[in-house]
Amino acid sequence: ELICKNNNLEREIIKLSDTVKNTQPRMFPLDNLMLILDKEIQSLSYKKQLTKESATQILEVFRDRLKLDLDALVESGIEWIKDGDFIVIHSIEENIEHLIPAAKKKGIKFKILLLQQDIVTTEQILIILNENQIDFEVIPEYDLVHYVDKITKLFLGTQSLTNDDYLICDPGTSNIVSECHIYNIPVLLFLKTLKFSHYSSKDQNILKNHYQDKYKGIEYNYSIHSNDIIQLKLIDHIITEKGEVPLEEISIIREQVLLEFN
Repeated sequence: ELICKNNNLEREIIKLSDTVKNTQPRMFPLDNLMLILDKEIQSLSYKKQLTKESATQILEVFRDRLKLDLDALVESGIEWIKDGDFIVIHSIEENIEHLIPAAKKKGIKFKILLLQQDIVTTEQILIILNENQIDFEVIPEYDLVHYVDKITKLFLGTQSLTNDDYLICDPGTSNIVSECHIYNIPVLLFLKTLKFSHYSSKDQNILKNHYQDKYKGIEYNYSIHSNDIIQLKLIDHIITEKGEVPLEEISIIREQVLLEFN
């Protein structure tokens, strides 16, 4: 609900848009949707047609688009899950929330190897797997090497695909991708094309947290980044709502997608 006076509407919407576009890290696909919102709001304002109702209609179009893209991505993704698969996951992404449960409902027989992270993230995934009666096993991230002869695929989501071909992913993803790459385990990326970023990997507002900690009287500085950065060339299959996209065609699709935001 938009709560402000009509004469302040454009200013308040732009303020909201700027806030979303400056989060740490950047939030895709919302970042791109805000660019579209800016253009639409400026156009309506110029025509003196900007109202709370017209602004709400734009947001409703965004909501419907996100749902359609997600449904199409899940439909494309299910084709990559086969009977007997032993699939590695480690973060709470759309492929976990929607794709994996949808494959289970289709009757596909597979198992998940969940790499344990912080308790909050792991708990969310456990709830989804348990509620959908999906067979799974949990191990620490560093124990993956003992399963490389059993697992069949690694499934990934991403926060964005940068314009210099890097993925912005959850912490720990880089090590997992590297290990799977070494052992020739296929790495599958699932993303909406709305997550194609017009920014470079160095301009994704990745947050570095640092603070002083202490252990048995020893004080030290502790630092951690909000996200990992992964080279796109390490991905074996890139699945979007439009189906699989070959690596060599990513630049073409990026140009088509980003044209909408310029």
